[in-house]
Amino acid sequence: MKRFILTMVAVLALGSAANAMSYKSARDQAFFLTDKMAYELGLSDDQYNAVYEINMDYIMCLEIYDDIFGTFWNRRNNELRYVLSPIQYQYYMQLEYFYRPVSWENKKFVFTIYNRYPKDRFYRAAPPGYQVYKGSNRYFDHSAYNGRTFGAPTEKSQPKPGMGGTQPSMGNKSQPGSRIQPSLTKKQAVNQGKQRMKSQPGR
Repeated sequence: MKRFILTMVAVLALGSAANAMSYKSARDQAFFLTDKMAYELGLSDDQYNAVYEINMDYIMCLEIYDDIFGTFWNRRNNELRYVLSPIQYQYYMQLEYFYRPVSWENKKFVFTIYNRYPKDRFYRAAPPGYQVYKGSNRYFDHSAYNGRTFGAPTEKSQPKPGMGGTQPSMGNKSQPGSRIQPSLTKKQAVNQGKQRMKSQPGR
């Protein structure tokens, strides 16, 4: 009986491990999602990096279907409340592909943001966390973001009005009801992020 129980525990553990996302995959998914949040919500650089870490924590915790809208999803929303301005947070909750970024299809996790934006295209250089963050904040009982300041968005980086129901534009110019097409490939975005880290003291 004891051997049977141990066998079942091992099988369940292997099943969870099979569904759990690798660090590399979680990092790439978090970067793609955060890049689009940065563009639509008008994130400052500090917000951009913090939101990347929060998304990374959430994605790395996904192992089974129940995790999608469970404890880790609630924690993500609570953490984002500390980082985003009230208007950004309100806008975030209205956008399903940001608020509920993961769905479950054919027994696997699916990121709905890819239904809206072309793959391997980015607006901004990778945040510093892309190179160094391993997802450690998810182990804390307290928030790593509560009480911090994140450089309030400037007028230039406010949420884009009227973008909640539009599709990305294939043009190069921003027009009402359309978007600027992401122009950076993943490699370009990552390399720009590395260069930026090197140029900033203390990094």
